[in-house]
This record gives sequence, structure tokens and C-alpha cells, in this order.
Amino acid sequence: MKFHSRRLTFLAVLIAGLVVRVAFLWMPGTEDMYLFRMWGAQALRSGLVHVYSLTDQDAITVFLLRQKHVPVHVRVSNPTDLGPIAGVPDYPPGNILVLEIATALCKLLQGGTLRAGPLLNACLNLPPVLFSLGIVLAVWFFIKKELAWMPVGALAIFWLHPAIILTSPILGYQDPIFAFLGLMSLILCYHRRYTTSVFLLALACLTKPQGAFVVPIVATALFSGGRWRALGRYGLRFALFGLVLLLPFIAAGRFLGIFAGVSQQVMYPALSAQQLNIWWLVGGVAEASRGASPGFLPSVITMISKTDFVSWAGFHPLWIALPAFGAFTGVNLYYLHQELRAGNRWALFWAAALEAFGYPMLMIYTHEHHLYAFFVYALPLLALGKGRILRLYVGLSILFGLNVFLFDGWGEAYKSAANWLRFLPGFDLTILVVLANIGCFLSILLARRWWFDRTRPVGPLLS
Repeated sequence: MKFHSRRLTFLAVLIAGLVVRVAFLWMPGTEDMYLFRMWGAQALRSGLVHVYSLTDQDAITVFLLRQKHVPVHVRVSNPTDLGPIAGVPDYPPGNILVLEIATALCKLLQGGTLRAGPLLNACLNLPPVLFSLGIVLAVWFFIKKELAWMPVGALAIFWLHPAIILTSPILGYQDPIFAFLGLMSLILCYHRRYTTSVFLLALACLTKPQGAFVVPIVATALFSGGRWRALGRYGLRFALFGLVLLLPFIAAGRFLGIFAGVSQQVMYPALSAQQLNIWWLVGGVAEASRGASPGFLPSVITMISKTDFVSWAGFHPLWIALPAFGAFTGVNLYYLHQELRAGNRWALFWAAALEAFGYPMLMIYTHEHHLYAFFVYALPLLALGKGRILRLYVGLSILFGLNVFLFDGWGEAYKSAANWLRFLPGFDLTILVVLANIGCFLSILLARRWWFDRTRPVGPLLS
């Protein structure tokens, strides 16, 4: 009877979350949604292989000119059913393929004529919603098998959380797609099904660059289990899977065009693209140092550009960001290796979650929604009932929701509420969110073994 009751409760949670998401499918999302519409329409018209526009020769020429500090502005204009689009997509082909399929569905439903509007928005928002559902179902079946109980409450924290729903479908972000693939790679790695794990990991990386942060986690698991031989064998398979998936681009001479497009993400001029991390705080410090914001709490924080930072500090921010993130990753993998050697494979999920947390906290160029993967990778651990991890998960999810909402509101056409909330206290509320984010991050960095020992399901060590 108890088992049946939990299944009914889980079904009710699933339906409730789906109803809410379906009700918001039509939302226009952020300004990124415009690009998603255009990229999907471009791929639908010209084909996925030609969507990046630049040939390998073009990409090499641009790279060499930039190495010589020659200003290069790539100007590309392609016709689509929604009008011409300038520029090259900065998302990998996996996500562009999803956008193409969603756009094709909309065109079919519109009788063969593609038009922008609520229906196209709904079609583009549908895949992330389905992959979000896949995340919940994957964790459900994983926990049932490993712990023999139904984690309804843990899953409800994710599936019904306003911040998660705000991310997708309300704001139209595509993060659930790569995060689902990364989660499945971790689950299969947990079960030592390494070939399928690295295949899904290759898919995750070809869907969004942030999928790459699971790579060192899986690599550490391979090294801990079979040392260099296993790492080399499955690393080769990972590379081969990636090359096979990219064969159409290689054959068409447009392989390097993908990297030219995706590399645009690291050319963002400011230190942070609205991610309330340590580098956003630098903007407030710089404003205060120039006397632009008198008092302890700045009235408005404006993120300074990399050029302004170099003028202000005397060095490039990557000189701090890269070593900091590298050191963080090294310690994270060291603790993971120790736990795996002790038999605790649940540590895989915590290590992946920490990597997804450390990147947007320490690195520059990060965006407001880049923390999303943390809540996916850490989700299985909520079923263990560890209080500190649960409290961090809930607290950080609230901060994540504020971070996204304070800049994006309810979407492109509904930002007034965000501006009202951001300046309601009489100062820029983002400064408090930054400090709280840093507090959460430090609570892990200053903790013994970064809470890895709290990922052990039973006893001090697993046999």
C-alpha cells in the first residue's frame, strides 16, 4: 500500500509540473530566443551542415589574422523563412539540430509556412521541457534501483521549483538538454557501463560546451578503476564518437567553422554576462574605487569590461580565473579519486555538481543560467537525506532563481518586475546575491573534504 501511495504521489508531482510547464510554453523567453528561432529557421532552410557558414579555410584565415592582431569582423547574412540572419551560431551542432527539429515541427503545424509567434515559441520550448522530464524519470529509476525506495520529495524539489521552471520554459533556456545527457553519462559511469557513458558524454559536449565539465569526472572514474590503460582506451572511444558525430561537417569542409562559431562565447567583452559571481563583485569594487558609488552598498553595479579591468588592476583577469578554476578542479578530482578508491561511487554526482558550481563562480564570461547543471547533477544525492547538501541545494536554488530573475524577469517582454525588485531596497540587490553566492561557495571550500564524505549512503566507508 505504501509503495502504491508513493507512485500515485510521484504521478501527481509529474502531472503538476507538466501542467505548469505546458501553460508557459508560449512564452517569448529572453533575447536568446530570437537567436534560437533564427538558428532553427536557418538550419531548416540551408541544412545543419551549412548553418555555421564559415568553411575550414575561412576559419583558418580568421584565426591567423587574429593571431597577428589584425581586426577581423566576420559578416555573414543568410536568408531564412523568418528573414535574414547575420552572424554564425555560437552553440554546438547538437543543440542546433534540436532547434531545427522544433522549427520543422512548427512549420508543419502552421501548414508549411513558418511564422514567428507563440506556436514557434512553444515548439522551441518543448524539447527542454521533455529533457527536464527525462532528468526526473532518470533519477527516479536510478534511486529505486540503488536505494529501493521512492524519492518523491527529492524529485519534487527539482521538478516543482520555481527557479527551475523559470529557466525553462519561461525564459526559454536550452540547458536541460545537455544536462540530461551529462546526468545519464554519470549514471552509466556509476554502473561501470563506460562505453555508453562516454558516448552520451560526447553528445553532451556537442550540445553545449558546459557538457565538457563532466569529462574530468568520468576520466577520474576510469583512472581510479583501471588506471592509465582504461583511461586511454575509453578516452579514444570518446574522441572517436565525437569525430563520427561530426563526420558530415568534416566531409563538407566545415568542421573548423563549428569551433569558430562556439569560440565566440569566450569573446564576450565583459567579465561576467550577468552571472552573480566573484567577477560581478569586482564591478562594484571598481565603481566604489572610482567614487561612483558612495557607501557600502552600491546603488547600481555595472560589470566592467576586460579592457577596463586591465586598466584598473594592471593584469588580465584570466591570470586569476584560470589558475583558480584549475586548482579548484584539481582538489575536486583528488577527493573524488579518494572516494572512488574507497568504493563510494555516489561521489561522482557530487564532483560533477561541484564542477558545475565552481565554473560559474570562478571563471569569467559566465552567464546567469550556467549554474543550472548543479541542480541536475546533485539531484540523486538528495535521496540520501544528507541535511547539509539538502540545505545548500535549496538555498543555492533560491539564489539561482534570483540571479536569473533580476536580469531576465519573466522574459523579453516582461522585465519591469525584475528592475523593480532589483532596486526595491534602495540599492542594487545583486550585491547581496553575490555575497550569498560567495558564502555558499566558501561553505564548501572551508568544509572538511568538501562534503564528499556526506555522499556515502551507509556507514563510514562502502565495501
